[in-house]
Amino acid sequence: MQIYRNKNPYYRTLIVLSAARITLVVLPVFVLAFLLWRIGSENYLETAGFAVMIAGMLITYAALSRRYRILLSGHNGERALFKIIKHIRWSGDCAIFTNLPVAYKKNRSEIDMLLVGERGILIIEVKNHSGIITGDAGDDFWIQRKKHREGKGARKKMLNPLIQLRRQRGIIKSLLAENGFDVWVENALFFSNPNVKLQLNAGKSSSTFCSRHKLIEFINSMTPKKPLTKRQCKSVIEIIQNMSEQ
Repeated sequence: MQIYRNKNPYYRTLIVLSAARITLVVLPVFVLAFLLWRIGSENYLETAGFAVMIAGMLITYAALSRRYRILLSGHNGERALFKIIKHIRWSGDCAIFTNLPVAYKKNRSEIDMLLVGERGILIIEVKNHSGIITGDAGDDFWIQRKKHREGKGARKKMLNPLIQLRRQRGIIKSLLAENGFDVWVENALFFSNPNVKLQLNAGKSSSTFCSRHKLIEFINSMTPKKPLTKRQCKSVIEIIQNMSEQ
C-alpha cells in the first residue's frame, strides 16, 4: 500500500493564529494591565485609554480564537480519518492520497482522502461537527443544533457536504475520462466527532458514517460497480500522483 500524505494547507495558518494570539494580544494585554495598575485612577484620560485598548485587544483575541477553533476542528477531523489507514485491508496495488488538491478546468477542490485500488476508487470527506445534524441529500444547507453547558441551544447552517463530494467525484471522473478511463467512483462521508448525532436523509448517492468502525467495515467490504484491473489501477494511481505533484 502506497500512502501519499499531502500537508494540510491550514496547518501553517493554525501556527500563525496561535502565535498571533500570544504576541499580538496576550502579552500586550498583560503589559497594558500592568501599566494601568501602576497609573491607578489618578490620570483619568490615560486610564480610560488603556482600558479601551485592552477591550479592543480582547475582542481581537476572541476573533482570532474563533478562527483558530474552526481550523483546529477540521485538522482534528483529518487526523481521525488518517488513523483508519492501518485498518484498511485492500489487496493488490493500492494507493491512498490525503489532503489531495484536485482540479479539472475551472473546477477545483481538495479531497480529504482518496483510495485507489483494484476494488475501485473511493473518495472520503471528513467533518468534525458535533451536535445534531439534520438535512436531506438535495438541500444546499444542513442544520447543526448544539446545546451549551448553560443549557442554551444554538442552531446554525452548514454547507451540505454531499455537494462538495459530488463536485470532487465529477473532477476525478472527468480527469480520468480525459485519459481514457471510464471508472466508477464511490463516495463516503465521515463525521469524526464522537459527540455528533446524525438525522439525515442522504439518499443512495453517498454512504454517511459517524462510526469509525462502520466506515472501516464499509471500506474493506466495498464492491464497486466497475472494479479496476491491475493495469488500470497502476495507470490511475500514476495519473493522480502526477496531478498532486503539479
